[in-house]
Amino acid sequence: MRKSLIVLAVAAAALAPLSHAGMFDAVKGAASLGGSSSSSGGDLIGQQTKLVELYVAANKEVLMAQSKMALALGAKDAAALAKAEADALTSGATKDNLAKADSVQSKVAKAISEGQQAQGVTLDAQAKKTYAEGMGSLGLGLLKYAGMAKQFDGFKSALSSASPMDLPKLSSGSYIITSFPGNSKNLYNTLNQAISFAKSNDIPVPKDATKAL
Repeated sequence: MRKSLIVLAVAAAALAPLSHAGMFDAVKGAASLGGSSSSSGGDLIGQQTKLVELYVAANKEVLMAQSKMALALGAKDAAALAKAEADALTSGATKDNLAKADSVQSKVAKAISEGQQAQGVTLDAQAKKTYAEGMGSLGLGLLKYAGMAKQFDGFKSALSSASPMDLPKLSSGSYIITSFPGNSKNLYNTLNQAISFAKSNDIPVPKDATKAL
């Protein structure tokens, strides 16, 4: 429940105007459920490195989940694309690397959605097993997103007082500050849709999937 609240708070933040003073208050309040937030000072490069590592780990989990789900639905090209991107994504990812991974994630999510909505779609026993495994990984990815809340909040606070000369070196972290809220919201919706599809097609829903909601 704690993790679910964090995800929802981060996702809600994406809907508020950027100029609104309370945009990240929701994230900070949710993060406090799991402990105090990080200091706004300190080594920004070090904070960025940790934030990127967490973001990459979560996105790799999501991409592998998508690969399995797409494969189960017969979208082999989308499955291969997601797996290749997951394999290519590393903890030292740049802003461009992160943006590419997010773009792939969005394309594959569309393919999965289309597969789920296709008329007369039927999955055999092996496909159902693969789809269920994908749902479990998707749940783990969302839980990893939730676990980023404190690091996200601390880096965002510190970034606001960073020297303009330092900003070019902080582009990866800055990108995450922009993309993370929207991605959290999209993944939450994707997992809900996946669970609904699973229930309609007699596919067992893994505990990690329900735990993330």
